[in-house]
Amino acid sequence: MKYRIAAAVILVWTAAFFQSTFLQYIEIFSIRPNLLIVLMVIVALLRSPVESAVMALCFGLSMDILMGKTLGWYALLFFLVSIPISLVNEKLYREKLLVLLSFTFASSVMIETLFFVIMFLFRGLGYFPFIFSTIILPEAIYNSILILPLFRPISGVYNILDTVDRKRNRLSA
Repeated sequence: MKYRIAAAVILVWTAAFFQSTFLQYIEIFSIRPNLLIVLMVIVALLRSPVESAVMALCFGLSMDILMGKTLGWYALLFFLVSIPISLVNEKLYREKLLVLLSFTFASSVMIETLFFVIMFLFRGLGYFPFIFSTIILPEAIYNSILILPLFRPISGVYNILDTVDRKRNRLSA
């Protein structure tokens, strides 16, 4: 269990580090991919609803800390989006390209749209069609492309953690 917690902490810290430093250098048309959304989708596709919800809260809080404007909105949105994904993940072929792309695209659009609506309600930011077409959709496409090289390594790490847990539980029984 402590291996799983240590791996989760390392994953969140590494993702926050890369989101705040290196990803600014791979901007395309001033759109930066959101690594935290991509990792939230990967964890929601691979893990149970409880584990993915806790990880989504951690990813969301780190996104809130990186954004620096409000605390808790991204955590709430990540949490709410990860639960339906993790509830249907057992019924899907997770390794299929269409599943990865569609869940990442839909999650990115939902999270960023809801965040924009929240900011519109509280701060009066406006002109949604422009924001949607120039920021939200390109970021969702970029995130959908980013999930492809990340899914297999993270899935492999979780398989190793599951193997270690099974061996430890078998030896302790």
